[in-house]
Amino acid sequence: MSFKKNIRFIINPISGIRSKKNIPKLIEQHLDKNLFNYDIAYTESAAHAKELSKEGVALKKDAIIAVGGDGTLSLIASELIHTNIPMGIIPLGSGNGFARSLNIPLKTESAIQLLNSHNIFHIDTGSANKIPFINVCGFGFDAHVSAKFASAGTRGLQTYAKISLQELRSYQIQEYKIQIENETKQISAFIMAICNGPQYGNNAFIAPLAEFDDGVFDLTVLKDVTWKNMLGISTDLFLRTLHKSKSTTSYKLKETTIYMPCEAHVNIDGEAIWFEPKIEINMYPKSLKIIVP
Repeated sequence: MSFKKNIRFIINPISGIRSKKNIPKLIEQHLDKNLFNYDIAYTESAAHAKELSKEGVALKKDAIIAVGGDGTLSLIASELIHTNIPMGIIPLGSGNGFARSLNIPLKTESAIQLLNSHNIFHIDTGSANKIPFINVCGFGFDAHVSAKFASAGTRGLQTYAKISLQELRSYQIQEYKIQIENETKQISAFIMAICNGPQYGNNAFIAPLAEFDDGVFDLTVLKDVTWKNMLGISTDLFLRTLHKSKSTTSYKLKETTIYMPCEAHVNIDGEAIWFEPKIEINMYPKSLKIIVP
């Protein structure tokens, strides 16, 4: 006798720029009901997303399906790390970097159909002062723009690009101390990104060589961005060649301590979070299950 799997869809109704009103109908049409029973829950806040995921763990769901952008995915995944419950993804954010890197279809119908295969991939995760991240932990201009973007009246790549260009005029390079292979380095950086996955979103590859299951982070240090080199850096981002640029330095690391010059925002999977100057970064190899093609 075969038993159906019990899964939960957690939908962030305000992520990205696309409407979520038709999601329940598409789930009913494209999910194999011979394989799954399901329920649907809607988030009311970031804390509520975590609560709904945690509740799904307590109910011993066979999978939790995150419907939203990278920030939503990260919040839901934070309650699934070190459990046997996999996360499925229906990407509906502004950039969808995590989903893109894992080849999750951006078309909603296809992403739902993918769940029927229930193919599992174990990925690494990280934490910054015990706050989990699954894709990118970013410092400097990256985090500064994320904070501005969070309070913007509109979403999407166009808004993000507009804010980036506006802030580029006044942003100052920051000085960081970071431990790499038992050595403390002083780093001047426009952007410093600790990457589990290769891209921010919209196919902008900040760490082209990063892999989700190799047990190490890729650290990308972008030294400076000016009006003169911005075009070249932007080209490298989208051609997956940023690691070859003279403007960047790359490292591999597992755990580290970072000292920022002062309290500041840090980009945790696309969400700007305020941190104290000292930040402990930890790696948890193959600690999260993801449903992939």
